[in-house]
Amino acid sequence: MRLSTRSRYSIRALLDILMNGGGVRPVPLSKVAERQEVSEKYLEQLFIILKKAHIVKAARGVKGGYILAKRPEEIYLGDILRLTELDVTPVKCTECDRMDRCICKVCWDNLGKIITNFIDSITLSDINQMSITMDERKGPIEDLTTIELKEEIKRLKRERDAVILVHNYQRPEIQEIADYLGDSLALSRLASKLPQSIIVFCGVKFMAESAKVLSPEKTVLLPRLDAGCPMADMITAEELKEMKKEYPKAKVVCYVNTSADVKAESDICCTSANAVKAVKSLKSKRIIFVPDKNLANYVAEQTKKEIISWHGYCYVHEFITLSDIKEQKRLHPDARVMVHPETRPEVVKVADYVLGTMGMVNLAKKSIIKEFIVGTEEGLVHRLGKENPGKKFYLPSRKPICSNMKKTHLEDLYYSLRDLKFKIEIDKTIIKKAKRALKKMIAIK
Repeated sequence: MRLSTRSRYSIRALLDILMNGGGVRPVPLSKVAERQEVSEKYLEQLFIILKKAHIVKAARGVKGGYILAKRPEEIYLGDILRLTELDVTPVKCTECDRMDRCICKVCWDNLGKIITNFIDSITLSDINQMSITMDERKGPIEDLTTIELKEEIKRLKRERDAVILVHNYQRPEIQEIADYLGDSLALSRLASKLPQSIIVFCGVKFMAESAKVLSPEKTVLLPRLDAGCPMADMITAEELKEMKKEYPKAKVVCYVNTSADVKAESDICCTSANAVKAVKSLKSKRIIFVPDKNLANYVAEQTKKEIISWHGYCYVHEFITLSDIKEQKRLHPDARVMVHPETRPEVVKVADYVLGTMGMVNLAKKSIIKEFIVGTEEGLVHRLGKENPGKKFYLPSRKPICSNMKKTHLEDLYYSLRDLKFKIEIDKTIIKKAKRALKKMIAIK
């Protein structure tokens, strides 16, 4: 992959127009060039490309310049990169006759898909919000100690009538300040029952969206707007609609790791903990299961129904290999293996236990087993170790880390409470449809 100054200056110029013209008032290119310290002629060449693609449009006259041709929420990073760079795909192997037998090619192809999904999920609006968050980190709390910062967060929480929900994969310091710590299912159930008027969700975007769907009257905040989920972004509502046309008699089970739009097109949602029960709860013999192919495979092994899966996956769990588990088993022969059902089929096959994160938490607490090999995101091990001081937990040597789950820091939580940011907003029609699917999931015993 080769990225040059072309894309960097294009994005900076578009942000400049957004911030200085609001996307509606023409901004002279000369002023943009001056602020960005780049040649005006260079920007003119880039804007010819952006104009042809209907990203910007020119306004003539004395007060002329450029404005955005689309809303910032409709301008995607991937489109800008493809317009301004020669190639944004990973470099292909040359002079190699191994083809699909080459592990480098397989890894590189997977990396290419992850990168493509990521850049196609980020909008100009997201980039603008990221820059605001980064700038505000330099604000009034830089001199506070960690203890003082936690006290400020607790104070703001009381003042705002807020509750802090934290996923098991979050940073240790975020886990420790949680009012409630859990997995997607536990936190989804809580979201609709808690009395507080504000929910601060320390997780990723689809989790905060689920909380908003279940409690539309409440304010739901996501401390980091850029905390997304690559797997959730691997399927869109439009793609699911096309799949439903192909299999008109099938019912749709969507993993909770999806956008609200996708949930709205589904018959029932599920988590890793109740996926099998969700599938069995439907009368249809044919089930469309999106987006995780590995969880779909696990469900197919546990039911007699025909499972039609999407090709999505969690990159964190996908890259836990059988050799990783075998190596840990060699090093710790007395340990039992518990893995997440998002892991590959061959990993699931050798596991002693296949469980969601709360299943792992409960097993570790109740079991007499003293050692566990844990096949999931490394954040869970902090909780497992804290709640079971006499037991040992081993991760693969290449620690499985979700970068999105690690984006939220104490500073982000502080600013979220102080400024009520970032608010999750969802169309009422989508909320109504998605709520049905989520409530069916929650009703499963």
